[in-house]
Amino acid sequence: MVMLNPVSEKLTSLRLHGMLHAFQEQLNSSSYNELSFVDRLAVLVEREIVERENKALSSRLGRAKLRQEG
Repeated sequence: MVMLNPVSEKLTSLRLHGMLHAFQEQLNSSSYNELSFVDRLAVLVEREIVERENKALSSRLGRAKLRQEG
């Protein structure tokens, strides 16, 4: 069995925080056990993409200094 702590540490050092969160979620949920390796990997990659896109959008919105009407 692969040691989990080194995997988490490597994902963190590579700044793959989305994959790390999805990996931890998969470890804590038995619902992922039915998925194939490729499907589980796809979930990790998709989570990383979504988190990066959300971070970039949040950054752009912060720099835009949009005014709120109220």
